[in-house]
Amino acid sequence: MNNNLNNDMKMYIDELTGLPDLRGLYHEYSDKDLTDIHFIYVDIDDFNKMNIIFGVDTVEDMLKNVAQTLMDYTDTNHVFRVGNDQFLLMTSEHIICEPTELQRILKQPFKHHKIQYVINASVCVADYDDFKGDTLKQIVNMLRISVDLTKSLGRNTLIFANQSHKAKYDLITEIETNIYDAMGKKQFFPRFRPFVDTFTNEVIGFEAVSRWDLNGRILRPLDFLEIAQWTGIIYDLEICIFEKALQFYRQLLDDKAIKLSKRFKAGINMSEYTLITVEIETIMELLNKYDVSAKDVVIEIKESYIEDRYVCDKVNNLYELGFVLVLDDYSNAASSLTHLADLKVDVLKLSKSLIEEVNQSEEYLGMKNVYKFFVDISKKFDLSVISTGISDKRDLKLVKELGVNMATGDYFSKAVSRSKFIQYIKDNKKRR
Repeated sequence: MNNNLNNDMKMYIDELTGLPDLRGLYHEYSDKDLTDIHFIYVDIDDFNKMNIIFGVDTVEDMLKNVAQTLMDYTDTNHVFRVGNDQFLLMTSEHIICEPTELQRILKQPFKHHKIQYVINASVCVADYDDFKGDTLKQIVNMLRISVDLTKSLGRNTLIFANQSHKAKYDLITEIETNIYDAMGKKQFFPRFRPFVDTFTNEVIGFEAVSRWDLNGRILRPLDFLEIAQWTGIIYDLEICIFEKALQFYRQLLDDKAIKLSKRFKAGINMSEYTLITVEIETIMELLNKYDVSAKDVVIEIKESYIEDRYVCDKVNNLYELGFVLVLDDYSNAASSLTHLADLKVDVLKLSKSLIEEVNQSEEYLGMKNVYKFFVDISKKFDLSVISTGISDKRDLKLVKELGVNMATGDYFSKAVSRSKFIQYIKDNKKRR
C-alpha cells in the first residue's frame, strides 16, 4: 500500500495501516493550493466500545480493512489516518466525492478469524472553496468537531459542512483560547431563574445559573461548560457562582422591602468534578460568611455523576448536613430507579425534554402517562418534584393536573439579573 510515497514521506507513515498520518497530511499539503479540493472525513462509530467487546486484534484488523477500502475507493494515495479511528480523504475529482456511496461501501461486513463484523462510520464532507482563507489545520479541526457534535444523533451520520459548522468551530476555538483568563478577568457572572409554586404562583426560590461575557457576547452554559469541565476551570467557576448566589440570597433576606416566602431557597448546580474536588469545610465557610443555613440552599446534581462512589458519599454527606439535594435533569433517556433507592436526595427535577416530548408527540396521552409515571415514582420515594421547561399555560395546566406544585421555565421568567429578579418578586406579589 502507498508504494508511490517518496522517501521523505516514509517518516510520516502510520505503522498499522500503512497510510500517512496527520503529520504526513500537514507535511504534504500545508503549502499547497487547496482550491477545488474536497475533504471526506471518516469517523468510525463506537470505536472504544468495539475495542472492549472484540479486543485489540480484531479492531486493528478492522482499521486495516477500512484503510484498504478507502484506498480502493479513491484509487489514489490521498488517504490519511488522522486519529485512532479517523481517516481523511482528499480529492479534486467530483465523481469521487460521493459520501453516501462511501458509507454503503464501509458498511459492508468484513471477516476476522471467520467471524463477520459490520462497520458503522459517520462522514463529514467539505469543499475547500466554501471555506477559502482557512488553513488546512482549521478545516481538519472543523470536520472533527462537526462529527463530534452530531454523534448524539446516532450512527452513520452524514454531514455536509457549511458556515453554521464553521461558526460552531470558531466559537469553540474562541472559548478554548479565552477560558483560562476568564476567571481572572471576572467575565463569569450569575443569572437567576425563579422556582414558582404552580398553584399559588408564589416565588419559592431561585436557581443561579452561569453566564460568560466573552468579548461582548453573553454565552450560556451549554456553550462552555463541557470545555470548563475538561480544563478543571469548572471548579472555580461553580464556587464563584455559589458564593454569588449566597450573597444575593443574603441581600434578599436583608431587604426590608421584600417579603420572601418561608419556603424560599437559593439553588446552585455542582458538576461531578466540583463534587469530587470541593471540601465540605469550603462550603461551610461560605455559608458562615453570609450567615446562610444549609437548609436554605439547594444543590442540584445530575444522575450520571453518582456512578462515582466518592461523589455519592459526598452527596450523602451534604444531605446529612441539611442541604436540599436535587437530582437534576431526570428523564426517560438514561435514568435508573436504583439510584432513587440508594441516594439521599430530596427532590426530583424532571428534564425539560420530557415536557417537550409530551407536546411534540403524536401520542399525547401516551407521553402524558410517561410524565405521570415519573411524578408517581417520585412520590413513591417520598421525593418532591420540580417540573422544568414550563413555556405556556398548557404546560402549567398539565403539571398541575399531575399534582406537581413546583416548576420553572420561561412562562414564569427567563434567567435574569439581580435587579430584574427583585422586580419580578415584587410584580409577582401584585399578580396573586
